Order: sequence, then structure tokens, then C-alpha cells
Amino acid sequence: MLGQNNILNTVICCLPDNRPITSLQLIEDLQRVPENFQVINKTYDQDADADLWREKTLISKRTTRYLCQSKTEGLPDYVVSKVKVINEKESVPEGFSQLTRTSDTEQKAWRKKQLVYQLTKIGSTVQCITDILLCSRFRNAPQGFTMAGEINGIVICFKLSNASRTPLPTNSGAGVVKVQQGVAKTKIIATQLDRDYVQLLSTYRMPQVANNKTQIYSYSTFKMHAEVDGVPFILNPCLREYGSIKNLGMQMAALEYNFDLERNVLRTTKTLA
Repeated sequence: MLGQNNILNTVICCLPDNRPITSLQLIEDLQRVPENFQVINKTYDQDADADLWREKTLISKRTTRYLCQSKTEGLPDYVVSKVKVINEKESVPEGFSQLTRTSDTEQKAWRKKQLVYQLTKIGSTVQCITDILLCSRFRNAPQGFTMAGEINGIVICFKLSNASRTPLPTNSGAGVVKVQQGVAKTKIIATQLDRDYVQLLSTYRMPQVANNKTQIYSYSTFKMHAEVDGVPFILNPCLREYGSIKNLGMQMAALEYNFDLERNVLRTTKTLA
């Protein structure tokens, strides 16, 4: 049973998580991360400590602040659509929310600048935030990300994606029933499909084979020949109809898939197990 759960966890981690962020929290102790939240404790560019307080002290206990994000908690059917860094004395923009206290110790959240965010109901926004990363060296956002601002030397960047029009899944009993119905539906569809090919995960990697340290001899009088030497490279005539290649962006848009159904099926299977 334990091995099956580990396999399910591995498969879930391999699936691309394009779900929108639904809630943000700030903590002081890395050992007290709220349930269903993921803490950002390392920077993206240098794998360094992602502490947002960053106050040097030699005598008193070190104070730390770490940002946490969740894709399941928060207000139902609301997603984080915007994030912004403002100064300590600057008023919070209209429609934005702020984190005033740490969720684990109820201490003051920010020292100087602070991060504010906006929640928007699903269906009323075109884009939402699906990922947040912190940088300690980069002064510009990585490709595909937008810079929200800088807090005590840490640059906060976020990724915008198209918002889904369907409600977010919940942990209620009704949601489990819907997932179970989805499992049954996928089984019916699977029996109707032709088994012409097997689809592999894009993240799959062939296992590395240990290099055998064999001694290589080189002699000018020896010449190695491969089986394909002298064979001309000619494109199969059947492939000539595919000579015109579509725009890469159009191809990626056609292949985009959020894996929500598969992810919910795996979580339900893990719960039932």
C-alpha cells in the first residue's frame, strides 16, 4: 500500500501543475507550513535562502519570513490574478489584499516593503497567476515571468496563464463523487479507443547506463565502418505531404492540456487506497 502511494505521488509530481494560485500566506518557521501550502524557501537563480525579512543581527534571534502558496485553499471559486510590491507606508491599492501577520506565529508580516495580491472570481478574469518564484541575483524576471517588485533584495516574479472557466475542484464529498464519475467515464472511453500507440510523459528520461571504462586503441591503419555508411538519406515519400510546418505557437496551443482530470483521478485513487 505504501509503495502504491509513493507511485501516485511520483506521477502527480510529474504532471505539469498549471492550476491557478488560490491563496498566499507568510510564515516565520519553516517547520510550520500550513496544510496544503507549499513554501518558497529557496531562490530560483542561486538556490539560496528565500527569506523576505533579511535583517542582519548578531545578538538576538534571527527573524525570518517565507512566502507560501496554495492551489486548493482560500475562497471558493476565487484565484490570485495580480500581485504587487508596495512600500510600508503606501496605501493598499483598491481591490487588493495584504498579509499583515504570519500565519504560524501571528507576528508582524513585513519589515519595510510588502506584497499585496488581488483575488478575482473565476469567469470574470482572463488570466490568473499559476506560479511565483523568488530571485536573489537576477534583476529582471526570467523568461515567461513578470516582475512584481523587490523586497529586501529579493525579486518577486510571477507567471500569468489563461484562466479556466470551470470551477476549481474542492475537497468536499460532492467533488469526490464527480471525480469517481470521471474515472468511470475515462474507463469507458479507454475501451473504445484503438491501442495504436503508447503515450509517454514528456518528462520521462531514459535510465543512465554506467559507463564501462574500456581501453580504446587508435591505429592509423584501422578504419571503422558503420552499417549506414554509404546509405543516402532520403525522406520517405509518404511524408512529403507534411512539408509545410505550422507555426510553433499554434502547435503548442493545440497541444496544451491542463491534466486536471488525471490529477483528480490520482488523488481520489490515493484517498480510496
